[in-house]
Amino acid sequence: MSFARAVQIWKLTGLALAGIYTVAAIAGILAEFDRTRDTVLWVSFLGGGAVLVLLGQHAFRSSATLAAALVSIGVVAGALPLYWTLIVPVASAAVIALSVAIARQSAAAA
Repeated sequence: MSFARAVQIWKLTGLALAGIYTVAAIAGILAEFDRTRDTVLWVSFLGGGAVLVLLGQHAFRSSATLAAALVSIGVVAGALPLYWTLIVPVASAAVIALSVAIARQSAAAA
C-alpha cells in the first residue's frame, strides 16, 4: 500500500469514527440515562474523542507524530463507551495502526 493511499484511508476512517462519535454523543444527550453522571461521561468521552480525532487530522500537516498521538487518544476515548458495537473497536485499532505507520514513515522521510 502506498503512503498516499494509507493517509487517505486513515483520514476517511478517522472522519467516519468522528461522525459516529458525534451522532452517539447527540443521542446520549437525548437519551434518558438514570443519572446525570452517566450522560456527562457518555458525552464527554464521545465528544472529546471526536474533537481529538479532528484536531489530530488537522495537525497532520505540521507534525505526523502529534497527529498520530491525538488521533490515537481520540479513537480510544470514543471507543470506550461504544465497545459493545465491536465494529468501532476494530475500526479504532485500524486507525491507531495506520497512525503509527504514517508517523513512522513521515519520520523516516524527514
